[in-house]
Amino acid sequence: MNKYIVLTGVSSGIGLDLTLELLKNNTVIGLSRKKPKINRPNFTYIKTDLSNKHSILKAVSKINKVDVLINNAAITKTKIKDSYSNFDKILKVNLYAPFFLSYLLKKKLSQSSQASIINMCSINSHIGFPNNQAYSAAKGGLFILTKSMAIDLSKYKIRANSISPGYFLTPMTKKSFDNKSKRKKRLSRMLINRWGNTKDLYGIIDYLISEKSSYVTGQDFVIDGGWLSKGL
Repeated sequence: MNKYIVLTGVSSGIGLDLTLELLKNNTVIGLSRKKPKINRPNFTYIKTDLSNKHSILKAVSKINKVDVLINNAAITKTKIKDSYSNFDKILKVNLYAPFFLSYLLKKKLSQSSQASIINMCSINSHIGFPNNQAYSAAKGGLFILTKSMAIDLSKYKIRANSISPGYFLTPMTKKSFDNKSKRKKRLSRMLINRWGNTKDLYGIIDYLISEKSSYVTGQDFVIDGGWLSKGL
């Protein structure tokens, strides 16, 4: 069944790969600052700055139908030197935008018979990591926000769940991957001895947008090669 899926962060990394996969059987409305090189009849791009409330409002006004919202976009650092402004910008993209989009699309989602929200969290939602306080705070907030969403949106028959990936090879993690010492250290903490790739997320995404997960809400699915189970 073709679904209308709103997906953020479609210009690169996991978001771009997910878009191409989802377009095989669905219609995708992609939100990001940069336009991806996708030319498909079932793909619509809406230029959106997810750190800007008015840009989000403008984007939502162009969306007529939605069955699934996937809040995927995230940043781990900015070029802003001021610590407060840097922290604020990361929270706006990683935490405020998912809340705002979910709130604004609530009415349209409620008109779907299979409404689902998927928030992309992280293993940073579960344990602390050094030198990344804003990202960890945002992902930790998104983790518990998902559970609150599941409660508040249940009356509209909208399910809300989250996915917490571990170390996946993306533009965001490429620097760590290219550093042999860091790559080896991270691999040593995985039960499945390799970094993840977007294909490792396809199964859980397919499940959460389908009727097979119709009794599942308020849950977080950790896809990390066993990182959290092994511990530090």
